[in-house]
Amino acid sequence: MFNNEDSSVVKDRIQKEAQALFLKNGFKGTSVRDIAKASETNVAMVNYYFKSKYNLFEIIFEDALDVLTKRLFETINSELPFLELIETWIRTYYEILFEYPQIAAFILNEVSLNPEGLTQRIKKRNPYGSFCKIEQRIEEEVAKGTIRETPAADFLLNILSMSMFPFMFGTLAMTLMDIPLDTYNELIANHQKYVIEFTLNALKPNEETK
Repeated sequence: MFNNEDSSVVKDRIQKEAQALFLKNGFKGTSVRDIAKASETNVAMVNYYFKSKYNLFEIIFEDALDVLTKRLFETINSELPFLELIETWIRTYYEILFEYPQIAAFILNEVSLNPEGLTQRIKKRNPYGSFCKIEQRIEEEVAKGTIRETPAADFLLNILSMSMFPFMFGTLAMTLMDIPLDTYNELIANHQKYVIEFTLNALKPNEETK
């Protein structure tokens, strides 16, 4: 419409540059003009392909959530031995967030700007089925005496918070500790081991109940 360049190439470039800008500057700190400049297009082209900045943000965020939920739900619904499943679950969080760090930034943005929208986005991916699966696995392991009595909701929240927090507040943490990104990434990689060990130790049965 605007030039001879293939429209799908232009659209993909706009989306890629918008994703990078949203990650770096946040939703509020990124303008359509910024996106147009970074993608070597213009404001009219951005609006033509994506209608609005928020619509573009939604598309990027939906793609990111698809990546996160698909791989996490596959792990949770697998038939891995329970403790191996928990370790794989935590590793999956870290692998995805290292690969797609914008997911944490996008979730944080939605928590502050549109919490109801975030809730609806997650609900439509049917997390309840996976929650029921992990709750069932926990109950089975408690009955066998391999783990202590553990409320499924608390357990899920613990894994979610310990895995997501380092990525959501990475910029703040790097500023407070006065360290560069490479050093912080190394710190998070080591932190993953701590989270796995902490979680598995917390599941061990009480001595008196053995």
